Amino acid sequence: MKFYHLQTGLLRVNSYFLVDENTNKAILIDCGEYVNKILDTAKKYGFTITHVLLTHAHFDHSGCAKKLQDLGAKIYISKKDAEKILNGGTLSESFHKKFDCFNVDYTFCDGEILEINGIKIKVLETPGHTDGSCTFLVEDKLFTGDTLFYHTYGRIDFPTGSYEDMKNSLEKLLNLEENYKVYPGHDQFTTLSAEREFDLLKELSYD
Repeated sequence: MKFYHLQTGLLRVNSYFLVDENTNKAILIDCGEYVNKILDTAKKYGFTITHVLLTHAHFDHSGCAKKLQDLGAKIYISKKDAEKILNGGTLSESFHKKFDCFNVDYTFCDGEILEINGIKIKVLETPGHTDGSCTFLVEDKLFTGDTLFYHTYGRIDFPTGSYEDMKNSLEKLLNLEENYKVYPGHDQFTTLSAEREFDLLKELSYD
């Protein structure tokens, strides 16, 4: 599997490309808002985006999903956040952003193993930032969206956000046995061992 990363926008959203080396078909995790930059990356490295997996529905992560769907990509998201794509739960209006609503192609659930383009992806439900937020486990990588960041965690003050859910989700991730590499929805990468050493759960208990 080839792995590429793109960071875009004022909010520094991270998009991740998982590419099957035999077919050059790619899974995109969190497409962001800028479809031209996504397509330029695909063209540069010679792959085709067949699926988009969204960690949650907020516009800064899902903004160009409809355009990619129109180009043939299948859009996957949790059932709870799929509803937000259609009912105005993407925060786009709050930030004065245009958002193209659409029907997702597939909704997944906790513990489900997705097999796409020869790549296995385990879905971990990690609510807290939204009630439908998810993390994707692929080989030695965790794609945590807006749940776990470097030495911090996602905001819990948006609609359907929850302190208790976030605490439980962080415990779920930090208690995983392996030292996975962590690829968050914003800013720099980290590892589970670094976040365990930082004692992120202790910081959460003070908020």
